[in-house]
Amino acid sequence: MTDSSTPDDLGPALRLALADLPVRIRALRLTDGQRVWLKRAERLTGRMRLQKGDGQTGFARERAGLRLLGDLGLPVAPVIAEGPDWFVTPDLGETLRSLLWQETDQRLPAFHAGGRALGRLHRAGHAHGRPAIRDICWNGSEARFIDLERFSERRRSLRARALDLLIFVHSLHADTLNLPSGIDGAALREAAIAAYRAEAPDVWAQAARMARGFFWLKPLTGAVLWLGGKSRDLRAVAPALDRISRAPE
Repeated sequence: MTDSSTPDDLGPALRLALADLPVRIRALRLTDGQRVWLKRAERLTGRMRLQKGDGQTGFARERAGLRLLGDLGLPVAPVIAEGPDWFVTPDLGETLRSLLWQETDQRLPAFHAGGRALGRLHRAGHAHGRPAIRDICWNGSEARFIDLERFSERRRSLRARALDLLIFVHSLHADTLNLPSGIDGAALREAAIAAYRAEAPDVWAQAARMARGFFWLKPLTGAVLWLGGKSRDLRAVAPALDRISRAPE
C-alpha cells in the first residue's frame, strides 16, 4: 500500500530490500538520491524476546501511532508505503542527539523545535511513550518524532504525559553530558524546555509535582555513582529532577 507522497522510484529498491534477509531498519537510496527508511517487525526469539517482548506488538503499535498522529497533523514521521510487516517513512534529517556531535549552527533551533513538538503532542492529549532526543529528527525547518513502539492510544492521561516529559528532560540532561568544547548544553536544554512549557504548561506543572515525589531517587542514584557507577543515565537523574521540580523562573 502506498499514498500520494510515495516516491515514484521506491518500488525497485523496496522489492530488493524485502527479498533480502530481514533487517529491522534499513536505509533505501532511490535513483534520484533521496533516502527513505524501511522498518520491519522484529522476529525475536529466546532471551531477546523475554527482554524486549513481542516484536510484532511493538511494530503494530508504532505503525498505528504514526497513522493516528499523522492524521491529526501532529509532528511524527509520515508512512508513505506499507505492507503486512513493514512500512516506509521518508528521511527526516538528523536526530537531536546526533546534532550534538556535528559542526552545525542548527542545534539551538532544532532543540527549540523538539520541545515544541513534544508540547504539541501533549497539548493534543497524546503521549509518545519514550520521547528521548535520539527519537526526534530535525530537517532544518521542523522537528518530528520517530520510533513510536511504546505509543498507546489509551495512554492519554495527564500523568502519562507528565511521565513522557520526565523522560524527555532526563534525556536532555543525559545526552548533553561531556559535550565537545564550545557547545552549550544548558542553553540547548533550556531552549527545548522553554518551547515545551509554552505549549503545555499544565503538563509541566504535573511533572513538577511528580518529580518532587521522586526525591528518593536522588540519594539512591548518588550512592550507586559513589560506588563506581558511571552511567550517563544515572548521572542525569538528579539534575533532571531538580530542573523539573524547581519553581518557575
